[in-house]
Amino acid sequence: MNRNLFKLALERLQPSQWETFEELASSFLAPDFSELRTMAHPSGDGGRDSELFQPDGKPFIACQYSLQKNWKQKIQETATRLSSEFPSVRILIYMSNRQIGAQADKLKKDLLESGLSLDTRDRNWFLERATMDEVREHAAEQLIDRIARPYLSGEEVISKPSSALSSGEARAALLYLGLQWQDDITQKGLTKLSFDALVRAALRDTYSEDRMSRSKVHEAVHGFLPSADTEVLSRQTDSALARLTKRYIRHWQKQDEFCLTHDEHQRILTRLAEKENEEAAFHNEIAYHCEQCLLEIKGSDTSDLEDLQARIPRIIEKFLFRRGETFVAAVVSGNLNIVKFEQLTDVVLDDLSRHRPAGNITQHMPRMLRTTVLSLLANPTESTQLYLRRLANSYTLFSFLRETPDVQAATRKLFSHGTVWLDTTVLLPLFAEHLEEDENQRKFARLFQACRAAGIELCVTPGVLQEINTHMNIALACSQHTASTWYGRTPYLYYQYLRTGQPASTFPKWLSLFRGSERPEDDIAQFLLDMFGARKVGLSEEAKTVSQDLRWAADRLWSAEHRKRRQHEQINDATTRQLILHDLETYLGVIALRQTEQVSELGYRHWLLTLDRIAWEIRDHLREEFRDKTPPSPLLSLDFLVNNLTFGPKRRQLTKADEQSLPIVLAIEMSESMPQDILQIADQVREDNAGLPEYVIRRKVRDAIDRARRHHGYFGTTSIFDTDEADG
Repeated sequence: MNRNLFKLALERLQPSQWETFEELASSFLAPDFSELRTMAHPSGDGGRDSELFQPDGKPFIACQYSLQKNWKQKIQETATRLSSEFPSVRILIYMSNRQIGAQADKLKKDLLESGLSLDTRDRNWFLERATMDEVREHAAEQLIDRIARPYLSGEEVISKPSSALSSGEARAALLYLGLQWQDDITQKGLTKLSFDALVRAALRDTYSEDRMSRSKVHEAVHGFLPSADTEVLSRQTDSALARLTKRYIRHWQKQDEFCLTHDEHQRILTRLAEKENEEAAFHNEIAYHCEQCLLEIKGSDTSDLEDLQARIPRIIEKFLFRRGETFVAAVVSGNLNIVKFEQLTDVVLDDLSRHRPAGNITQHMPRMLRTTVLSLLANPTESTQLYLRRLANSYTLFSFLRETPDVQAATRKLFSHGTVWLDTTVLLPLFAEHLEEDENQRKFARLFQACRAAGIELCVTPGVLQEINTHMNIALACSQHTASTWYGRTPYLYYQYLRTGQPASTFPKWLSLFRGSERPEDDIAQFLLDMFGARKVGLSEEAKTVSQDLRWAADRLWSAEHRKRRQHEQINDATTRQLILHDLETYLGVIALRQTEQVSELGYRHWLLTLDRIAWEIRDHLREEFRDKTPPSPLLSLDFLVNNLTFGPKRRQLTKADEQSLPIVLAIEMSESMPQDILQIADQVREDNAGLPEYVIRRKVRDAIDRARRHHGYFGTTSIFDTDEADG
């Protein structure tokens, strides 16, 4: 019995299939309750579907089988009817295909006070007992054959309404690219991986008695990629057929016809079931985020919840598709760009335009959608991480294929070795992540550890270390003030600390994880070296070797931007000049290191990793000013780095687990805006709850800040890194 197939069958049971579920539930109860009597009937059952036989006719235990989504309401209705029609019942066993678990604890307590003991047996209860005996295993297999297998063998599994692709052929290609990506080891070339997937997609409905000719296979693959060169597609398709024959495909040589083997069909069904279960968990997570978001909106109802739940998968898939297209365009053109918040905003607005909302809270939709999508992408559960990672990779691989069938050749230009210089905007989130108790939520740490595993060297300049230490000093000063005595922005690290609900008094202790009091910059450097292998290396001398015209232009542009940022702040000119010099050192220093390299733009060894949008704008200004004489930009975005590890030559050095753990998005999530009254919120909650246990106060502070963030919206017009948090 395949657990994933059984789980999918339970998930896909519809209310109209109550008789099927009744048979399953009765079979699972029968080994424990030999006296079980089924009472379910379309005309009515008095509030119970079965009962345990009692000689005196007064049942003590009743069973309820239900496929209702609103299980709480169903249980309450059943309890009310039982109390009226069968007052002797003291135990209610509630059987459901839903995921209930601890969510029923309060309901159990309330019913117990009224004299009824509730025993919920949900989806996990069925899954845990499916192989305990022959009776239950046979019942589970019957449900799989009746529900799961027909669904997975049909076109419904391909034609998802949330897909960013319009044609059925493209959707089939996308699905099988994702399955192939999940199965294949990272050592296989991307072109082989892609065409192995496309051939499987073409043969998905074939059997020994229903085969497909070679020409039909060619035709199907061409249908997946209609704009590609026919000769190239045919050559790659034939190579894939030869590669897969015997182990995965049967070939009738005389007729030159093909079909998938029985074992391959079963393997694909298993993978499809896993994917469907991940998708179901993803939709459950969407529902939770939507419910939390709607708590802040007056006048919302269930129709608004349903609207959000339908929109968000569409928006996420469209965004991941555009993100993949952006990366592929960068690889093909050699022109890197940062993934901006506006790209997600455009997708949201486009969806609202194409699918007009009918509720009364339309004006709140853009903010709610952006907030919820970002929450899901930034902090996915383990299951959602795997689902979205595979989906993102599928869209990127499909984008490559639409550009060129030889994906492997296209990605060879990506850098296969290198040194990445980290600036302050990238390192501050790395420190803030140490507030996460769950190491799986430390996205920057996972990324940099993957870089290290792939042989990429990480470096940081003394100027950046100085900025980080200065930021920590300002954050420490802020922690020693109340909301009424602190003026200016809340420093990034202290803001992230407050989000955990911890008291200001322990902030100095947390900072001591990274530095001491005597040589703090050296301590920070040692922390980065020990944890991520990031070495401290100066670039001031190298920066002086670039052309004088370029240095003057860069100095002028950065000076103008820094003065614009600080026109309303009380920061002396010496401090501002120091920050300008730090930016110039890394930007020009990396350009100088490249002067001895003879490679394409995407293959350079030295890169500057930054989240600062101003750096990217200055890159564009320099291109306009120097035109053909502009040196290749040293800037690297986080999104491009993740994709380079996933699709570039470095992918061979990562394990499958390393690749699957890479973040979905990073750069865009750092566009989050901070509630301006964050200090006041934390102070007020602590004052209002003085005397309660510290763990309760921390929870209340976290909840209050989360509500403020949802109300404010994750995104604002200004990124937290647009204002150089390092200078406070």
